[in-house]
Amino acid sequence: MSFVPMTTLMRHAQDHHYAVGYFEAWNVESLLAVVDAAEDLNSPIIIGFSGMFVDNPARRRPEDIYHYGALGKRVAERAKVPVALLLNEADHLPILVNGLKAGFNAVMYVKEHATLEHLVEVNQYLVQTAHYCEAAVEAELGELPTADVATGKMSSGSLTDPDQAAWFVKETGVDALAVAIGNVHLLEGAKSGVDFKLLQELRRKVPVPLVLHGGTGVAPADFAKVIDLGIAKVNVGTVLKRVFINTLKQQLGADVSKVDPHDLVGRGGPADVLMAAREAMSREVAGFLRLFRSENQAFKV
Repeated sequence: MSFVPMTTLMRHAQDHHYAVGYFEAWNVESLLAVVDAAEDLNSPIIIGFSGMFVDNPARRRPEDIYHYGALGKRVAERAKVPVALLLNEADHLPILVNGLKAGFNAVMYVKEHATLEHLVEVNQYLVQTAHYCEAAVEAELGELPTADVATGKMSSGSLTDPDQAAWFVKETGVDALAVAIGNVHLLEGAKSGVDFKLLQELRRKVPVPLVLHGGTGVAPADFAKVIDLGIAKVNVGTVLKRVFINTLKQQLGADVSKVDPHDLVGRGGPADVLMAAREAMSREVAGFLRLFRSENQAFKV
């Protein structure tokens, strides 16, 4: 069966010295682009959507998480490689609980500037609920800085404390822990500096698989080292949307007023702009899968 627990994928990655990639999607084309790359490279994969984006109060039309769950689960079940489905980084509990009902087999709660007590309380509840549904919970301790491409500024963050992380995992029972070790959210055009010594200490003290968010801003050469030091899952999002957008821009740069609109969108042929963006994104995902050393690991899971 292709739809597998996220914990199975992370444990296998940890035991076999690679990282499983989570590549965030936002629509059908982006979701299939991830699976295309995973199937081409025989790589286990984690697909999913951002809870904060789907549940964004500024959306012009509210979204139904059940649509996303049904879509993601069906794509996972039909895939030729092992796939888990994550509802990533949601900051409201109702969407996470409904996400579990909708078919996600992994969820993650985040809250900017939340107290430790709040994170413990929420994750204890979420673990109890998710485990009842045979799903996994990822949590984050520490806070990643966030880069703003419009202003060039970066918010402050806080590194993950190893002793506090070990205590937190014991108190909550979470299945995976995302750590702040110098990585940055939304970082484009530059690379963050990873604290390898801190990662080594976290791996020594924290018993669950460790996760690295902000994969877009990590130098390609650093992935091998963070994997060797204990990272079992890497999240990538920002660069995928940038590749998708740039491809659409390039494809639509010419005058398309005399081109059959069905050729531009829907037929999937050489002129289809959404297919071009899907293929470009798939190539980007494949590059990360090779960096993560997950190629040809699918049939070993």
